[in-house]
Amino acid sequence: MNNWQVNINNEGHLLIKGVSEKQAQMNLFGIAKEEHGLCIYSYYLRSVRQLLSQLFPNSKLCSIDEIESIIKEEFCESRSVSIFKSILEKADIPYRTYSHVA
Repeated sequence: MNNWQVNINNEGHLLIKGVSEKQAQMNLFGIAKEEHGLCIYSYYLRSVRQLLSQLFPNSKLCSIDEIESIIKEEFCESRSVSIFKSILEKADIPYRTYSHVA
C-alpha cells in the first residue's frame, strides 16, 4: 500500500485512503489498482482527537491540519493503518472501511 492520504473533508469526516497495485492480477476491466480506505464520521472526531492526545501527549492537536499530520506520520508512514484500526477498536471508536478499484 502506498500514497496514503489523510484528510478531514467538508462534512467533518476523517478519511484515510491509499492505492495499491496488484502485481500479477488485473480485474475484469484490465485495472490493477485498488483503493482502500477508512472513514471516521465527524461525530467521533472529538474522541479521535482525545485518543491521539493520550497517545502523543507532546503533540499539539489544535487544528485539523495537525490531526491529519499526526495520523499520516504515525500510522501511515511509521506504523500501519491496521495498528490505527486496532487502537480505534480498543477505544470503541467506530469506523467504516472500504475497498474498490481505483
